[in-house]
Amino acid sequence: MSLKKQILQSGKPLFKSIELTFFRYGVSAGGEINIITIDKNAQQLFDVPADDIIADANKLLNVIDEADRETLISALKQQHDFEWEGKVTVAPNIRKLIKAQVTHTNNTLNCAFIDITPVKKLQLKLNKAKRLLSETGKLAKIGTWEINLVTGKLTWSSEVYHMHEMDVEDGIDLQTAINFYTPVSRPVIKAAVDKTIATGEPYQVELPMLTAKGNLLWVRSSGNIIKKNGKPKRLYGVFQDITYQKDIEEQHRVIFEFSTDAHLLFDETGIIDCNNAAVEMMGYSDKSELMSHHPADFSPQYQPDGQLSHEKSKEMDRLAHEKGVHQFEWMHKRKDGTELFIEVTLNPVSIRHKEVLLVVWHDITLRKQAEEKLRKNEALLYETQELTHSGSWEIDLVTGKNYWSAEAFRIFGFEPVGTGPQTHDFDQLIHPDDRDKYKSAIKMAVKGGKTSDFDLRIFPKTGGIKYIQAIGKPQFNEYGAVTRLYGAIIDITAYKLAEEAIRLKQKQLNTFIEVSPAAIAIFDKEMRYIAASDIWKKDYKLERKNIVGVRHYDLFPDSSLRWKEFHDRGLHGEIIGEVEDSYVRKNGKVQWFRWEIRPWFEKDEIGGIIMFTEVITERKEAEQALIKAKEQAENAAQAKTQFLSTMSHEIRTPMNAVIGFTHLLLQNPRKDQEEYLKILKFSGENLLVLINDILDFSKIEAGKLEFENVDFSVKDLIRNIRAAMEQRAIEKNIQLKLMIEDDLPHAVIGDPVRLGQILTNLISNALKFTNYGKVTVTASLINQTEQSATIGFEVKDTGIGIPLDKQASIFESFTQASSDTTRKYGGTGLGLTITKRLLEMQGSFIKLQSEPGVGSTFSFNLTFANSNLKLESSVSRQSPVVQGSLLGTRILLAEDNQINILLAKQFLKQWDVECDVAENGELAVKLTQANDYDMILMDLQMPEMDGYTATQEIRKLEPAYKYRKLPIIALTASAMLDNKDRAFIVGMDDYISKPFNPDELYRKIAHYSKISKANKLLHAVN
Repeated sequence: MSLKKQILQSGKPLFKSIELTFFRYGVSAGGEINIITIDKNAQQLFDVPADDIIADANKLLNVIDEADRETLISALKQQHDFEWEGKVTVAPNIRKLIKAQVTHTNNTLNCAFIDITPVKKLQLKLNKAKRLLSETGKLAKIGTWEINLVTGKLTWSSEVYHMHEMDVEDGIDLQTAINFYTPVSRPVIKAAVDKTIATGEPYQVELPMLTAKGNLLWVRSSGNIIKKNGKPKRLYGVFQDITYQKDIEEQHRVIFEFSTDAHLLFDETGIIDCNNAAVEMMGYSDKSELMSHHPADFSPQYQPDGQLSHEKSKEMDRLAHEKGVHQFEWMHKRKDGTELFIEVTLNPVSIRHKEVLLVVWHDITLRKQAEEKLRKNEALLYETQELTHSGSWEIDLVTGKNYWSAEAFRIFGFEPVGTGPQTHDFDQLIHPDDRDKYKSAIKMAVKGGKTSDFDLRIFPKTGGIKYIQAIGKPQFNEYGAVTRLYGAIIDITAYKLAEEAIRLKQKQLNTFIEVSPAAIAIFDKEMRYIAASDIWKKDYKLERKNIVGVRHYDLFPDSSLRWKEFHDRGLHGEIIGEVEDSYVRKNGKVQWFRWEIRPWFEKDEIGGIIMFTEVITERKEAEQALIKAKEQAENAAQAKTQFLSTMSHEIRTPMNAVIGFTHLLLQNPRKDQEEYLKILKFSGENLLVLINDILDFSKIEAGKLEFENVDFSVKDLIRNIRAAMEQRAIEKNIQLKLMIEDDLPHAVIGDPVRLGQILTNLISNALKFTNYGKVTVTASLINQTEQSATIGFEVKDTGIGIPLDKQASIFESFTQASSDTTRKYGGTGLGLTITKRLLEMQGSFIKLQSEPGVGSTFSFNLTFANSNLKLESSVSRQSPVVQGSLLGTRILLAEDNQINILLAKQFLKQWDVECDVAENGELAVKLTQANDYDMILMDLQMPEMDGYTATQEIRKLEPAYKYRKLPIIALTASAMLDNKDRAFIVGMDDYISKPFNPDELYRKIAHYSKISKANKLLHAVN
């Protein structure tokens, strides 16, 4: 058989279907190669004609690469069997890889050349694919394995060895491989393999294993079977290391199961899974109970913004799928119906190629409650600052930016817009005399790092001057430098004005106390001296010492525990004293005295004590006693009010005589005195108005002025005021004109007394400052609803007018347009202040338009509740009272002031009234019991027993029918409302203030005389 046939029939896959070229050649003794024969394929393989090759062997050898050529020639010359591979170049761009198989037979060499270029290229591709598969396996942690089911041999790829933390050189057998599976995994893999062998279907399982080093390895094992003639021959497959994925899954499982936030999975059917946090959050017993509900069951019908929950949930779901992740706040509903705020995160995800919605619920109920609490606190702070006229501020020293609260803006007269003025602009708002103080305080805070507290005067944008208290505190950075100042400003204008008024009153009070003919001292809660009379200083040897502000115990360190206890009891509200008391002086001499300690009050709180002492040693035959007594005063505001009340009472008492006797004299005046008497009467009445203004202002400042709501007619009220003031207009030859629109409501609900006071003040001022022309009072309906009516009032005069630069200041306390105005026209400057404050307290304000020499117009609007009451017209015609005889009327006058007694008796005598006098309450009770009076005129403040107590004692007398109904009219110089209220509480029937109007006194005596006589007649008949 020829070599060609042998090769073709050898069965080697490598040479199948490859064309062969056969040579036969010999080697000469000189080593030359001679080609004897060559087949027809030579030209195709070497691109050289066969004849040329036979003619010259070098033609063939020259196409072989030089290095390969030398190897071939050397082998041929040895004349042995061999195989050779080499490269040939058959054309400029064509290179081939050929293989030669040479056999030696009978001194002849037979050579078969084969083109193995396609085979080599295929091998290169296969090698590259194997390398790529190996690298890919490493990256994906995938390795291959195979089991020969006939021999039981197991083969692993290098990556499988790597997974099991083994070296390839270690080798592997089937039993060792099985032992890598955990005991739990072995039956699982066995069942999977058995099933594949039985059914021919591939398997895939995920199982834990232990590596050669004992580490946990999770693998995804896939396998299949190869059968031959129906019998299993080989089992092959892959291992994939999924340890990392399992770790991630475990982490996710832990997060899902143990997170404090609720995690749920939704699909189109509802809830497919949830964690325990969701069960607890929604108040269900277990997961199955929660998952049995539709998601809509976890929401109330409406969300806080008013949207239907099921409609809004669709929008949230749409946004989640549109954005990928969507987070929002949602009101949820627990199983028990309680609601809670939850921050919801919707995240569309894919699980096993199915899209589901991962929902995370974070309970923000506490945060919402905190936010609501913060909102309420901020609102409360805002309202508190507004009520207390206190604002907050902040200066960032790094950026230079300021921040003011809304109330801080308002204090300075600005609209609360922006963050605050710049430092330079703020400086201009401060009074020039206070700017250095302000800068020093800021410097102390910045440089010294100390809190500053100081008062400033400012020029608000609204005009005028305000007083503020400023408090500033520094804030430090981590290096100890001040980077921020913050604090508060408080509008203390009213306090400063009141403080000044109190200072003046205090000065008057101190003067009053100093010259008092008794030993009096006033102490604060720390027993520091506030004031002391000259006699006190003399008795206690303090004449040469400035004791104001000094503690009593510092001056008298040996004060006994007994006296300290008395002081303490007084400071706790007791009124204590002794009519007779004594102590032994250092010289052994006993001194007798009487004393009293009383608390005084400041804004309903005890401010300190008042002590009164009187030495009664002379009266007790050389026994000296120091008696201390002084009722504790009220607090600063009450002290001021009490002082004003006292001064009012003390002024009203002589004024009662002045005005009363003026009335008497004017009944039958001498021609040369009539004008003087009118002036005297006018001055007295003006002084009375002044006192009333001061008292009203005091009530307003103390916040004790209250408004009532009663049905009344605005038309009637204005007409009554006009009737009351018409005489003044006539006396000045001024026209007092009313313009009341017809569409004014018939009746409204409000405070007619305060409205009357406002209009009276304005009309009185207009008449005062108008010398010719007219004063016009206008009332018109501005707006009306079903609940209320807004009425505009205007008082216009043709008087002297007010300069523009003075128009703001005339509304300030104790201020008039000029000092000339005060000298010429009189007044306290309180009327317009009271008017302004009364309007502000009712939510209104007063407007002023004025031009000097032309006149002034004051106007304001007030809103009243509508009234359905039909009121009868009650316009006073101010007809003069016809004072007829009251003969047969018997009165008891309880009065301790001799001048007032004389005055009252003069009027009573004119009216034919029989009058007895009791100079104290005790005597009044005795005389009432002993006589049959028609009524009692009862002074409230009398020695021995005051009018209140006397009234109570009279009401206790028997028979009850007589003394319960006996008319008792309070007749007092006190103008305080609490005195009036107290009078009615103890059982008095009516109240007349001193100085009294004779007409008013006559009307009330006539009225109650009829009632008293009717009661007596009724009892007599019965």
